[in-house]
Amino acid sequence: MTTRKHPETETDADKEDVGRRIKQARERHRWTLDELSQATRQIDPQQAGVSKVSISRYENADTYPGYREIKLIAQALGEPITPFFYGDRPDPYSGWKMSLDEYLRHIIKDVLIEEGVLPGVSIADKEQQKSEAQQAVNARRRRIDSASDPERTQALQAEILERAAALDKTLAAPPKRKLRT
Repeated sequence: MTTRKHPETETDADKEDVGRRIKQARERHRWTLDELSQATRQIDPQQAGVSKVSISRYENADTYPGYREIKLIAQALGEPITPFFYGDRPDPYSGWKMSLDEYLRHIIKDVLIEEGVLPGVSIADKEQQKSEAQQAVNARRRRIDSASDPERTQALQAEILERAAALDKTLAAPPKRKLRT
């Protein structure tokens, strides 16, 4: 019978759980630490992979793997990342229409756009544009509702449709931002 350490913090419990899940996945594939390390090295674009010493430290809950390492291990084993974190519990992000990887990529890309490193329009800027467009539409609707002249009403409706089409084009093709140097 193996005795489990009594972790003093939730972080220690998380390290133990993640380490145990890595070890179980490795053993399910009947791989040694060295075989898993070699597999991570082969799929890593930088050819660095995850060393067998590091994998052993993760499995023994000596240290917690970083996102890069857990992703390489999961890819080498051909398994999704989320079970390493959540085990049999339902993934809190499973209701999303994108994976955790995609979500993190979107966040990182948005931060880089806001900092001016990448060209494009950030999510915050898009939301601001959308809010301003909605306010403009609502203001025009109030004018239409209060207009008693049918010809004026038609002219305002045509103007709204033209501006809405222009806004759609603007939002569909975001303007490029200059890179900061």
